[in-house]
Amino acid sequence: MRFVIDETSWCFDGLAQDDFIEAFETLLDLLDDANEQGHLACYSEELFSKAVWQDKSFYELYDPDLPISIPREVQERIAILFARLSKWQELDYSWPPAFAVRIAPKNDEYDAPSIAWAYEQTKQNKTCAVACLVFSSSRLTGFIAVTIKNSTENLWFIADHKHYCSFFRWLITDTTHHPGEMEGFAHSAFPEIDFAPGAFNGIKGMSKPYRELIQSLVKHLGVLSDHGKRIFLGGWSKASAEFGALGVDITDENGK
Repeated sequence: MRFVIDETSWCFDGLAQDDFIEAFETLLDLLDDANEQGHLACYSEELFSKAVWQDKSFYELYDPDLPISIPREVQERIAILFARLSKWQELDYSWPPAFAVRIAPKNDEYDAPSIAWAYEQTKQNKTCAVACLVFSSSRLTGFIAVTIKNSTENLWFIADHKHYCSFFRWLITDTTHHPGEMEGFAHSAFPEIDFAPGAFNGIKGMSKPYRELIQSLVKHLGVLSDHGKRIFLGGWSKASAEFGALGVDITDENGK
């Protein structure tokens, strides 16, 4: 399991209809990407029963007469996507010692069962770290400290594709130990790069051990994925300077 939906971030009060739908479809896009890339996601049994807008639960927002409502085409996406997902309460995973969490920087304590569950999986084994999919309107995003019973772990809170990629780049730099493990995360971490078959075998022939190389490799591949298309469309003559401004040195096949 790689993702859990944070039900406590589903608070849509104050959102305009267009902003709500845009944010929600981004969440659905992230779930689609995860599924296509072979990463499992889950949610809490409380997700669809809690109030998410005023006193309304999620499915009550299917009413087209409400100021905040979910259109038919989005309802169809929801039905398809959530049919694939499990409830974490039904999985054979460790439960957290408590549901009360404190999240930096405010560190106010409140119950957040799915965040607590993700915390426990990450604490048990960082290679099995679970990221929280959230609505950014009510939750900070990024790599954030979460405390339960005076023990702290950093968790990923993701609301967009940028942080989705950053999560997998972190998994590569912090949890992998050989190129085969890196390859398993590469498409998620660097979605704009089409890796040739066997590309990761070349790492084995490099002069330094994998763990000494990985941070630099992730930095370079990240810049190439995030900015490569834009830079190369501007012509090779400017490419070296543009990549250099991003902290990456490049040369052509002749070393120039």
